[in-house]
Amino acid sequence: MNKLWGAVITLLLVFSVTIQGYTHERSDGGYYTLVDENNNIVYITGWGVDVGDQFLTENNKRYEVISVSGDIVQSKFLGDVNLSQYAKPNNTFFSILQPSIAWAEASGKVAVYHTHSDESYIPTDGKDSILGAGGIYKVGDAFTSALQGKGMEVFHSQAKHDPHDNMAYERSRRTVTELLKKQPDAIFDIHRDAAPPEVYKANIDGKDITKLQLVVGKYGPTGKQIEDYALQIKANSDTQHPGLIKGIFFAKGGDYNQDLHPRSMLLEVGSETNDRESAERGVALFADVIPSILGKTSASPTNAEGAAGVGTEQTGPSGASKSIGWIVGFLVVGVVAFLFLSTGSMKEAKGKLKQFASTEFANFLGPKLKDKKHNNKPNHDKEKE
Repeated sequence: MNKLWGAVITLLLVFSVTIQGYTHERSDGGYYTLVDENNNIVYITGWGVDVGDQFLTENNKRYEVISVSGDIVQSKFLGDVNLSQYAKPNNTFFSILQPSIAWAEASGKVAVYHTHSDESYIPTDGKDSILGAGGIYKVGDAFTSALQGKGMEVFHSQAKHDPHDNMAYERSRRTVTELLKKQPDAIFDIHRDAAPPEVYKANIDGKDITKLQLVVGKYGPTGKQIEDYALQIKANSDTQHPGLIKGIFFAKGGDYNQDLHPRSMLLEVGSETNDRESAERGVALFADVIPSILGKTSASPTNAEGAAGVGTEQTGPSGASKSIGWIVGFLVVGVVAFLFLSTGSMKEAKGKLKQFASTEFANFLGPKLKDKKHNNKPNHDKEKE
């Protein structure tokens, strides 16, 4: 009997650790300060941190957590990350050299929800938690309005998932399942972080805003796919609004319902110590990035179809056609450059090219043309032969 109870207690402990690792968030209002090998501060977040977690800083330096002592986290530098390979291809010759990143084929639908529906902003809402009516919903409203202004169709769930405990993600999982019936191109779970106000405070385009943090759950089969998606988002955000994305946190112990959709992302919009209006402005800027990520043009006065509703798909020659054109162009330029370098003058290079066209190319086609002419002779000529 004692052995049975021991086994039950062990299972409960394992389950508890798993759930805690799954939520991966601090609940004491504190935050972690992550330092490098020289004890320089490189990152700050209220997100729970474990050994093996990784993070990408605002200036695209990647680190891995090697130890946690109280609120101080020791990290080792893994290297600089070149995000150019994750930026949206521009159909140039060089774009075919990029890795095969899966870009969305969009219908213009986006889903938004809030796992922690109580999260609020102290300067504006008066406290950091309001059960059932957190200020985070208004941040979601600002994101929704900004996307709709760009011609996107947005489903903003008002479902409540209180209390703010270890089972919140299980409750919000049902919400995600319902949202999936709308067949969205992307799903965003909008939160706010816990950190000093200066960590997220910024001014972009003359506006006081809060930065955003992306959170990727690396546990589960979709971890790598979601990681690539997060890097795509940051690469394009860095191009449109440099400094808007504070960084990406890669939590090895959770998936945060990201296993349910290949373009599911958890956003931290500011901190509880920032004012909500700044968070709303920050997430509205972030909305500028979404149409390009999802393969849609933005609604604008010159884009009537996009302005009328769903953003229109980008049209024009296909990427493959443009790439072939660029390849042919580069080959021609390469041949001319080679002839110029080998002859020493453009005049001689033209002569070589003309000679090649009139003799070498003709000699190559000659036998084929002769055979074709022979085969096309009238039947009575062939009989004489």
